Amino acid sequence: MKKLLAASAFAALMFASPAHAASLIGDTVTCSQVGAGSSYSCLSSSAVVGGGLEFAVGPAPSSAIGLNFNGGGLRITNLSGGALVLTQTVITLSNLSHAFSDFRLLNSSIGGFDASDIQLQNGVLRLNFIGTVWASNSTANIALDTTSAVPEPGTWAMMLLGLGAMGAAMRTRRKQKVTVKFA
Repeated sequence: MKKLLAASAFAALMFASPAHAASLIGDTVTCSQVGAGSSYSCLSSSAVVGGGLEFAVGPAPSSAIGLNFNGGGLRITNLSGGALVLTQTVITLSNLSHAFSDFRLLNSSIGGFDASDIQLQNGVLRLNFIGTVWASNSTANIALDTTSAVPEPGTWAMMLLGLGAMGAAMRTRRKQKVTVKFA
């Protein structure tokens, strides 16, 4: 019985870790242009991820690049209808609901844009479009993982279950009698 309780407690504590968000839908994300010299910037500074384009990037008021978040990632598209050459554009994206924790570039048809042009630091995703060449149908797809800032209720329940099982195991532990025999 003690071993079963101890194993249950250990398993509960092992699985009680920060939860990964299953979807970006409903998260609030901010967009900003970094550095000087670019005429391309985010035409809106924040958006709630949902159905449709969250951010347009370009020389105001026209949009040239679309940033569309979906359930698990980001799709970057050329909205201009023609070829683009970007020389100074760097965009940062921050998820205010759940911090970005990891990314994978799934594919890119944007000339000069690869995984080395994407950085993630302190939950902020940085997209470096300096020196990129875009055909009219250029796209890139990035898979994103996020980490919840506050553990989910299921995580708390597993942790409390584990602590309760450990306490029960310690409480029911029998005291062994020590017998001393003298010769």
